[in-house]
Amino acid sequence: MAVVSTVLLLTNSCAGPAHMAEPPRDFLARDAARVFTAGYDNIGEYYLEPVDLGSLAVHGMQGLTQLDPSFAVTPLNDRLQLTVGRAVIGEFPVPPENDSVRWGMLTAAVILAGRSSSPELAKVEPERLYRTVFEASLKDLDRFSRYADYTTALDNRAQREGFGGIGISLLPDDSQITIANVMKDTPADQAGLRAGDRITRIDGLPTEGMSVHDVVRHLRGGIHSPVDLGLARPRGHGADATVDTLHVTLRRARIVPTTVSLERVDDIAIIKLHGFNQDTASSLSREMAEAWRSAGANLSGVILDLRGNPGGLLDQAVSVADLFISNGQIVSTRGRHPHSLQRYDARSDDIAQGLPLVVLINGASASASEVVAAALQDSGRAVLIGSRSFGKGSVQTVVRLPNDGEMMLTWAKLFAPSGYALSDYGVLPSVCTASYTDDPAQVISDLRRGAVRPANLLVARRVVSELDSRRQQELREACPSKPAHNEKIDMDVARLLLRDGELLGRMRDMSVMAVALKAD
Repeated sequence: MAVVSTVLLLTNSCAGPAHMAEPPRDFLARDAARVFTAGYDNIGEYYLEPVDLGSLAVHGMQGLTQLDPSFAVTPLNDRLQLTVGRAVIGEFPVPPENDSVRWGMLTAAVILAGRSSSPELAKVEPERLYRTVFEASLKDLDRFSRYADYTTALDNRAQREGFGGIGISLLPDDSQITIANVMKDTPADQAGLRAGDRITRIDGLPTEGMSVHDVVRHLRGGIHSPVDLGLARPRGHGADATVDTLHVTLRRARIVPTTVSLERVDDIAIIKLHGFNQDTASSLSREMAEAWRSAGANLSGVILDLRGNPGGLLDQAVSVADLFISNGQIVSTRGRHPHSLQRYDARSDDIAQGLPLVVLINGASASASEVVAAALQDSGRAVLIGSRSFGKGSVQTVVRLPNDGEMMLTWAKLFAPSGYALSDYGVLPSVCTASYTDDPAQVISDLRRGAVRPANLLVARRVVSELDSRRQQELREACPSKPAHNEKIDMDVARLLLRDGELLGRMRDMSVMAVALKAD
């Protein structure tokens, strides 16, 4: 049975073992049938719309022509014909349309027969076969549904859930393995490792000749397991430079990649969210608590920077929004599967304690980022600044397959508290900087004197599905989605707006009014 978790991610799974056996190199039809059956079965159960599994499986098998152009699978009424070159290898009865078990067995049987006649196919390892079939199959679905092979899935789970490690990042240089950064409160930090240290040995193995990827694989392992490191630490400069040789033994701990950074600029707390993994909300809460401890009553505002944030775990997006909203809806999801029909409400106190809040977004703010931005805007808690967000607007279920690969399937659409779908048009900021270059004071001036009228756009965004094609295009052009814009102007406008309480209040009220008008 496949293991299912849900992303935007939504997830219920825990971090698996960091060291897993290498994927098998020999193709076994029985194992392949289990993998394909699990994939087809979960597509049929969880995908957003009904799927013809037979057609999808056939397209997957036909994708094997990428590995051997002479390999062909051709539907013939109630049979599938397999040919390699001009030779007919066999004909197979077509199963019932949505019989995932028999389609999985058929896919494995076709590959087995093909390998007996195709030298090209015979030398391909199972993981590449799975990837080729599933990638061809999933082309029938939406662009966010995809397959991750064993190695990619292992990395994906580590990013979402954490892994057994020591808490360092490495410079991307295979010629010498050098520590780029040491995470706070990790085994590496506690052992005194420093940025600039070179790793020369891992458990007695010299790192010379290893790639950075190989080193990372050796550094990861079971939580609490020991790892011995040999280090070279440069000391001094120029003619006085020396190298100290060190040996340390560490015990691996659960490491979750950092997604939150906070800095104080004068009396403003600037929070950057790089993604949403299992520790994002708790990390943000800790960082904000530290800001209160260090600044106290001197803190006057908060900037939440979601620009370039591609998203991540849905439950973490909900938790982040909940940190700033005391009550009301955060987001709802709707799909075909009964469990996809969900509504998430705020239940916590505001960790910013009512301080003025500005959120920065751009065309690379997607998925979970859009959930947070829309919730904070619709509730009237924050003013959004930047350009229109990406518009992903869907939730994916992650299915862990028997080969430890993963299939990510779109299973629901996301809706803002005011009811509009986040897909296609994304989230529209109250203050659009897309047409400005380097004058933040001009943005504030235009807002004050009414030269720009965001209120009309905010209302139009919430009823976009009711507009004709011309007005929909006008809405797109009014605030274009720009993945990379002049980031400095966004931040400068945010800081100016936080110091203009009257204008900030007006911008915030526009969002509330747009929600009210949409409801009418």
